[in-house]
Amino acid sequence: MICGRTHEELLRDIKNFHGYVAPGLVIGAFMVDVAYRLLEKNVEADVIVETKHCLPDAIQIFSPCTVGNGWLKILDLDKFAMAFHDRHTHAGIRIWLDLKKAEAHPNIYKWFMGQVSKKDLPSEVLVADIMKAGDDILSHAPVVVIKNAQREKKGAIRVCDRCREAYSASQGEICLACQGLGYYMQAAANA
Repeated sequence: MICGRTHEELLRDIKNFHGYVAPGLVIGAFMVDVAYRLLEKNVEADVIVETKHCLPDAIQIFSPCTVGNGWLKILDLDKFAMAFHDRHTHAGIRIWLDLKKAEAHPNIYKWFMGQVSKKDLPSEVLVADIMKAGDDILSHAPVVVIKNAQREKKGAIRVCDRCREAYSASQGEICLACQGLGYYMQAAANA
């Protein structure tokens, strides 16, 4: 059992959430499983993940921590690592893909290091190797989170004088989009 699921259930849940069985998500499931085995019982855990690739999805599938509820933070350090920590004391456990250990599993190592193409290493073979390796390719260490541990509280809400949409009052007199920091421009309507 991994994260309370059989291998088949685990792979099904990954596919249903992510669209396909991503190898990084499978490794992520083992990482979450290790975290829960090592955390003290009844700890209210938050998670900091160190990459935007795959691992955030693993945390959202296999734990109650999500971006939406604020229990998951993504720091894009581009490291395949995560830290589960007590939201009150900030003590926790950091888990990462250990390249030295992964060397004992050549397909996993070559895939992670980008040394083999998908054509030369089919996903089914790689996922089977990851399932066989399990948490043997991971390392962990106790940590105390010293930055980014606090949850951001939603503050006062205002209505923008320009666009008439609600926004966080902390942005200023008008919303960030109307300040020129938006990500879109209004498209012409079809007449």
